Amino acid sequence: MFKVSFQTLLISLLVFLCFPDAYAQPVLPSDLKKPEKYENRKLGAEKSAEKKFKGPRKFIQNTVTHYNWYFNANNKLDQVIERAKLAHRDDYGQLLTFYNYTLEKTSAEQTELDSVIYKANTGILTHDLRNSWIDNLYMLMGKAYYFRNDLDSAYLTFQYINYAFSKKEPDGYDIPIGSNASEGNNALSVSSKENNSLVNRALTTPPSRNESFIWQIKTYIARDRMPEAVSLIQTLKNDRLFPERLQTDLDEVQALYFYQQENYDSAAYYLERALGNAGNRQEASRWEYLIAQLYELAKKPSRAVEFYDRAKKRTLDPVLEVYAILNSIKQNKGDSAAIKENIEALRKMGRRDLYTKYRDIIYYTAAQIELERNNIPGAKEMLLKSTKATTQENAAQRSRSFLMLADLFYNEHDYVSAKRYYDSINNNDPGVPDPVALDVKKQVLSQIVLQLEIIDRQDSLQRIAAMPEAERAAYIRKLVRTLRRRQGLKEEEQPGNAAVGLGDRDKPPPDLFGSTNEKGDWYFSNASLKSKGFTAFRQKWGNRPNVDNWRRQSLISDQSGASGPRNPRNLVGDAGGSDSAAMVADLSYEGLLANLPLTDAKRELSHDSIENAMVDLGVLYVDKLEEYKVAIDTLESFLDLFAYSNRRPEALYYLYYAYQ
Repeated sequence: MFKVSFQTLLISLLVFLCFPDAYAQPVLPSDLKKPEKYENRKLGAEKSAEKKFKGPRKFIQNTVTHYNWYFNANNKLDQVIERAKLAHRDDYGQLLTFYNYTLEKTSAEQTELDSVIYKANTGILTHDLRNSWIDNLYMLMGKAYYFRNDLDSAYLTFQYINYAFSKKEPDGYDIPIGSNASEGNNALSVSSKENNSLVNRALTTPPSRNESFIWQIKTYIARDRMPEAVSLIQTLKNDRLFPERLQTDLDEVQALYFYQQENYDSAAYYLERALGNAGNRQEASRWEYLIAQLYELAKKPSRAVEFYDRAKKRTLDPVLEVYAILNSIKQNKGDSAAIKENIEALRKMGRRDLYTKYRDIIYYTAAQIELERNNIPGAKEMLLKSTKATTQENAAQRSRSFLMLADLFYNEHDYVSAKRYYDSINNNDPGVPDPVALDVKKQVLSQIVLQLEIIDRQDSLQRIAAMPEAERAAYIRKLVRTLRRRQGLKEEEQPGNAAVGLGDRDKPPPDLFGSTNEKGDWYFSNASLKSKGFTAFRQKWGNRPNVDNWRRQSLISDQSGASGPRNPRNLVGDAGGSDSAAMVADLSYEGLLANLPLTDAKRELSHDSIENAMVDLGVLYVDKLEEYKVAIDTLESFLDLFAYSNRRPEALYYLYYAYQ
């Protein structure tokens, strides 16, 4: 239990006796439905009008209400907010949220917030309503509703404080708020005049009515009722009686309003004025970083540099410090010499051991600067370095780097490379701004890349088939050696060379099992049988390396590899024109040769595959990507190549649509 010294109690008692109006509160009616057992028992609130509220009673009521109810409920509410702040993780690569907590996090602790509301209710109902802490308990109740994300109840509570604790007539009647009758000649004033004497400020808690206006504005903004919010803000700004102690709170909600409206310049200005409201050093540096971001978005680089530097000097968070340094460097925009100087500064920073853990962020920032001078290859290089330097602790940065890299290839219409990098992104990473849109793009690109691979594969097969026979044979044999080497296999053996003993190499090997077959049909001496067995094994088990967890390793390898145009792997697959996902091939000369369209039937099937893929690709460009220029090029190429195709009407229709 909270202990109060005798000296403190004595001073408080003297203040209550000497300044009886300092703690005065209106008498509020209490109409409760009680259980039958207690229906004749009066609560402290119901006795408010029956007893005089002087000296000893005032002292006891204020002390008990304060320390038994308000103190504990307020501490509990502070703990809820503190836990939400500890659970919050800022992404300094994006525009920071205004607060370092969210209502989604605080509302998850509904039990604790209900306890705050219960304590506030109990404190109100069990004590004399004239004591000094009733309005503060209502204020706690409204805040608890707000952090519980029960915004309607929060608004009603704050509005109740506004009306119930406004100035009254001597006989208890309400005085119209905002009229000359309320505070002398202060027309249109809605605030309550506060006693700012030294004794009152030192020994009393300010009344909550004026503060409730601030929380009403917060509630309006959270409910997306911006006209009401800005109306109340303007009213308080022009209110002569609005207390000076709440000016920084008013600046804070003004900054929040402009932040939500994406009016970044005004948001930065008012947040700068509200920096005194930061709870500690780290929160102050976080707000300074946010102010710098807002000035950067408002195209005021000099002000952005000022606050990035202030955040860097004040913060205790090394990640915020790194981002502040990087973003400060980025503001040095000008000619190519300035940009080159920025890039060099980042390179030096990346080489320092102090920033080893943050090289992914440094490279990403360098890529952004390269893009500002339209150096796309340089940006790609920096982004690839960023993805390689990413640590597990900063997975969001890895996704952000892959996303920018994929977007660069996508904008260049290199959809194969774009798909590969989009597939490297985890949609659940916080670095992905729109996971749903990314998932849709991945699905569309999968369809497009499938058609591109069909065209590329069949075109490669036809090109090889058109070679002179001797050149084709040499190319395929070289390709077989390359593919087998990649798979860790021995080079293809020629029939008759798999000698068992040390006999004459020109003679066939002896038949160990007494077979009369002179063609060397023993399995391990027959290259064709071995190749077929290898193919059958691969079809069933896939490319299985001699390592533990080979299935997982295979998935990783599949994701990291991709077959680009003119890839030798185009020979690996079904020769009959089946362009489904790559099939495991017979890695022998005969196996690869069988995939080539060397007969009329196979050539026709190959042409049909290209024909259908080109039309399907044009349709996808129009319907899915709305890339009309690329669609026009594809469909016009189709019309030139396949003058007698039965899909010409469809191609002409989409070509007409693309031109519109």
